[in-house]
Amino acid sequence: MNEPSREHDFLQEYDVSKYERPSVTADIIIFTVDEKKRLSLLLIRRGGYPYKDRWALPGGFLNAGKESADTAAARELFEETGIKNAYLKQLYTFSRPDRDPRTHVISIAYTALIPRGKLQFRAGDDARDARLFAIYFQDGTLSLVSDSLTLSEKELAFDHAEIIKTAILRLRGRIDYEPDAFELLESKTAFTIFELKQIFETIKDTSMDTANFRKMFFRNYVNTGIASSLGQTRRDKGRRAAALYCMN
Repeated sequence: MNEPSREHDFLQEYDVSKYERPSVTADIIIFTVDEKKRLSLLLIRRGGYPYKDRWALPGGFLNAGKESADTAAARELFEETGIKNAYLKQLYTFSRPDRDPRTHVISIAYTALIPRGKLQFRAGDDARDARLFAIYFQDGTLSLVSDSLTLSEKELAFDHAEIIKTAILRLRGRIDYEPDAFELLESKTAFTIFELKQIFETIKDTSMDTANFRKMFFRNYVNTGIASSLGQTRRDKGRRAAALYCMN
């Protein structure tokens, strides 16, 4: 018997119940910058058990045998926001056995960076509400604020506080060497250095020297071809005319 035949016979006789198979979810940390220039994320209020009425990250179970984790994440993002072809990046795999009280559920977490003007969200079939929460993360402690509602880490469902904190730290860490900030611009085809600087400051939660940021912008983005000048200017309210750039 040749090797392909042996392989075929092995697969035909393989007992899939030999090993326990955990469930898999794709959970998404949808970052944006709100109207008050605060780094924010989208949470949904769970409509069913477990953690009924608790706030959680949008996401859902992977359709095993039918889709990849990337496809599941894109599908869940579309179902929650109506957005296709978003900037999705795999963050980390969270696999602690007790992270979900139902069974062993592995979460493959993703980040999505979406400008506020393009983020139209709604509560899905299994959610009671969906809203943006401004992020306050200092000295390892996370709190989330939406109007008069403030959530502490312990009020979030599952291990989503851990996932969110990991996502914030990863975003802050990679912002200096990856073009993530451009994804939060309302327009990547006509923006000013000041607008990009505001996004950097929002993500890093610190003010930045304008002259040094300008040097960094030219060194890391213009000189490398990531961005280029439009040869035009725009005058925003209360500011001098500023040169416009586009992301290539």
